[in-house]
Amino acid sequence: MTTSVNISFFSSAERAASTASKKDYRSTAYNNYSADLVDLDNEVCTIEVEASSESEATDKAERIAFEMGIQVSYINIYKG
Repeated sequence: MTTSVNISFFSSAERAASTASKKDYRSTAYNNYSADLVDLDNEVCTIEVEASSESEATDKAERIAFEMGIQVSYINIYKG
């Protein structure tokens, strides 16, 4: 079974301006993603995953949905 995936980015002008002048000293290359898991009944379960790319976030979200017993119709991925 294939799953549709939508990817969105949250951003604001204030956040972009404040981060442009600062260096990020985090040692991890991971980003935080929020995933809306939409099942076959159009019920939404929102989870958060840490991943290095959108595709890795999607893979993790699909694995979590499988472990939770959710039959996913599609997934919305949001980079936060």
